[in-house]
Amino acid sequence: MTDAVEFARAVHPARPDESQRMRHEARDWLAGLDIGQEARERVLVAVAEAVENACEHAYPQDHEGTVELTLWAEADAVNVRVTDHGQWHEGSTPAAPGSHAPRGRGMVLMQRCVDSVAIRHTAAGTTVALRQHREAAP
Repeated sequence: MTDAVEFARAVHPARPDESQRMRHEARDWLAGLDIGQEARERVLVAVAEAVENACEHAYPQDHEGTVELTLWAEADAVNVRVTDHGQWHEGSTPAAPGSHAPRGRGMVLMQRCVDSVAIRHTAAGTTVALRQHREAAP
């Protein structure tokens, strides 16, 4: 990992137009790491879901907030943390696994993509922690 980013952090406005920028930033960070392409893509899907949720649900429409994106690499895993400082809207609860709800399946999607997903809601905001063990690139 000579030119790899082993730790990175960025703070962006919590706006839908910024979510794409955050996904591209995560893609760029992950590109230099020794991680298999399939695992990299799964991490990016989970990151995209966490970022979209923070931008859509954390802040009222008339309030500007931020989303923090943090990535760090360990010898055997890649970790990403997505943090907002808002209060999620009532009714923003995930759909039950197997339900046919048109929305609210982000948690299930993230859990299917990466090895570990932890979500912590507090009065100070919400943090989604994602962890994916490295599958060495061929």
